[in-house]
Formats: sequence, C-alpha cells, structure tokens
Amino acid sequence: MLNRPRKLAELVRILEERGYIFPADPVRVGESLHHIDGGAEEKIIRRAQMLDRNGLLQDTLARAEGGVKWLWVFAAALVFTSGFSATYLLMENQGLNFFLLLTGVLGMNTLMLFIWLASVCLRLKSGTRFSSPSTWLRGKDPVNQAVLRLYADEWQQPATRWLIGATSHSLWLSTLFGMLVSVLLLLLVRQYTFNWESTLLSNAASVGAVEWLSWLPAKSGFPVPDAQAVLQGRLNSNTADARAWSGLLLGSIVCYGILPRFFAWLVCKILLKTGSRALPLDKPYYQNIIRGWQNKITDADTQRETVAAVAPKIAISDAPKWAVMLETEWPDSAWFRHALGQDWLDKGCADSRDRVAALTAKLQANPAQLLIGVRADTVPDRGVLRQIVQLAEAAQGGAVVQLLSEQPFSDGLENSLTHWHAVLAERKVAWLNPPRAEQEMRLGREKAV
Repeated sequence: MLNRPRKLAELVRILEERGYIFPADPVRVGESLHHIDGGAEEKIIRRAQMLDRNGLLQDTLARAEGGVKWLWVFAAALVFTSGFSATYLLMENQGLNFFLLLTGVLGMNTLMLFIWLASVCLRLKSGTRFSSPSTWLRGKDPVNQAVLRLYADEWQQPATRWLIGATSHSLWLSTLFGMLVSVLLLLLVRQYTFNWESTLLSNAASVGAVEWLSWLPAKSGFPVPDAQAVLQGRLNSNTADARAWSGLLLGSIVCYGILPRFFAWLVCKILLKTGSRALPLDKPYYQNIIRGWQNKITDADTQRETVAAVAPKIAISDAPKWAVMLETEWPDSAWFRHALGQDWLDKGCADSRDRVAALTAKLQANPAQLLIGVRADTVPDRGVLRQIVQLAEAAQGGAVVQLLSEQPFSDGLENSLTHWHAVLAERKVAWLNPPRAEQEMRLGREKAV
C-alpha cells in the first residue's frame, strides 16, 4: 500500500490525466526541479507537494483517512457493545452449562479465524470489485472523484488482503474484549455454578477434554478444574468448584480467543507494512516527467503560440527571494508559494506610492530577487508599469512579474495577457502567466492537436 506522500503523488497523477487545473502550473513546477538533487520518486513527490500549493489535496486525503478511522472507531464500539450484551444474555441464569457457554462465546470467532487461515493458505483474493470503495461511494467534485479512484486502485493491490485481515482481526478483538469484560463483571458480582451434560461422551472422555482445554490457561496462571471437579460437575452444580470453572472460562477466552486474534492481527500489520510499495514509475505519466528532467529544458515562455512578444529569460539568482503584491491584496494569500520552485519571503502589499518607495529603498540596500504580483484582468496602466520598472531596477537579484487572474482563460483574458506581455517585453521584465490560464491554454493546445 502507498504511504501518504506517495498517495499525494498518485492523486496528482490521476487529476493531471483528467485535465485538472492546479493552483500552480505543473510545467513550471517541473522545470524548477530539473537541477535539484534527489531520486526520481523523491522529486516527483516534491513536485506533487508544490502543485498542491493551497493544501487542498493533502487536506482531502487527511479527511478521507480520518473518516476511515472514525468509521472503525464506531464499528469497534458497536461490536464491543454487541459482544458485551450477548455474553450478558448467555449468563442470565445462575446455573450455567460450561460447554454451551464456551461455544457461545468462542464458537463463531474460532470458525471465522479458521476461515481466514484457509483463505490465506489457499491465496484467495480478498479485494473484490464488489467491496471496492468505488462501488458504494460517489464523489461530487473532481478531487473527491480522484480520491475514490486512488483508493479503488489501491483496493486491487495484493497487500489489500492484509489490510482487510488487520481490520477484521481488530474488530474481532473488540468483540472478544467486550465478552471478556462482561464475563469478568458478572463473575465479580454474581454467584454462578457450572455443570456439563453429554449423551455421547463418557466421564473419562470428558475429563480428558477438560484437561486438554485447561493446559494453556493453567500455564498462564488461571485456576482450572481437576478431574474430580469435572466428574462432580456432570448434571450437578457445585459451588465449591465454581471458581475453578470460572478461571477456565476466563483463561479460554484469553488463550483461545484474544491471543490467536492478536497474533493474526500482528502478522497482518507486519505484512502490510513490509508490503508498502513504491510509486509506479513505469507508467507513461511518470516516464514523461522523468524524461523532461533528463533532457535540457528550454524556457517555456519562448515557445508560445498565442502571444507575439518574447519574454526575457528567467534566471534564478542566489540572492534572497522576496515577493510583493502591487495595488491590492490578492485573495489567495499564498499566491507566491513555490513559484519557480523557490521559497519567497512575503513582503506584503505595496498599495501606495509610499510603500513602493519604501520597498525600493530596501531593495537598493539589500540584494534580493523580487517576485511582483500583478492583476492581469485589466489592461496595464502607466502608474502600475512605472512601479514595476522602479522595483525591477532596484532588485539587484532580478525581478519576475507573476500575472494573476481568478477567472478562467477566455478571449478577454487572452487580450489582457497579450497587452501585458507586450509592455513587459518592451521593458525587458520577465513574467509568469497566471497558473490557471497557463494550464487551460496548454490543455486547449493539446486537445487541438
């Protein structure tokens, strides 16, 4: 099974293959990781984390895992209560038939444990299509649909049998603990007597059966009935031997119910952990990303078909990275996160001449590379352009304009971007298109091919 970071990478793959628009541009993010050290899987996971700039995908995965955990808690509480109540009803009478009570408490558990062992030995498939989450859950939005697809794919993996086994054993353990608590509580507050009956078994056979049953509980320190107590208990209820029979009942629940289930659960957890798989890097999606890192990257802004202006090449300097928003605050406060694969220091919003002048002075005194956020929905005016040029000239490490837009790509936005590209290219200022518009333009070109 996949761990959380790998699940995020797989979720990004599913969404990107379905044409999902991410908060950050996948192409730009991929380019920024080209020269970063690390293995292919490590870089792909880092790429997925950078694409999930607003944390929506990770939050969705966390909610899904949290929902499963709470569902298990509810189910465990339900079976604990059921086990407690069923045992309470079985011990309603003060005179108890020991073998009938023991069968009622451990019979179904033992049968289901042997069925699980048989399924493991025969290698029967556990993750059937009928039980896959995609058959009984439906997502409303693209992210939830992709999460369901992710878990449906996980359900088909060989390690699913150990996940199902561990869950089943944990629920049976909850049931057995409910039974144990009920038995212990009733034995503490009530006086019971035990007997046994049989038409086919002789006294000697019954003594032998009880001795065999008592061996492990006796080794574990539980009191058990001796041969004389067994003989006297046939069709009779003896108060003097009740403590020994009670010890055998408690010991049997622990030794033949709880311990085997615990060891089965432990085996499933170990096999599930050792069965953790890596990302399927042989998929075409991952191979395309890896080939892009292995090949020489050319600046994407020089290859545009929709704009006539050629953007100056973006160079990443060693100077500290600052980010500032011009005119007004942007609704997404994390608009600068992972831009060009860098960690930018938020310098707030330069919404007045005084603030622009103050930031200019700081840039002149402190070498830094500046990322300037600008609204791209309107045609650029002279005042904004003067501020951009002023800040770009003061930024000793270079400046890049991040064009921002909340609206989907359209003719109106395309016209605005064309104007921005022209005036920025004229002033030799590099730019980045709005991530959403950039992805929509790329998807449109891919569909047209």
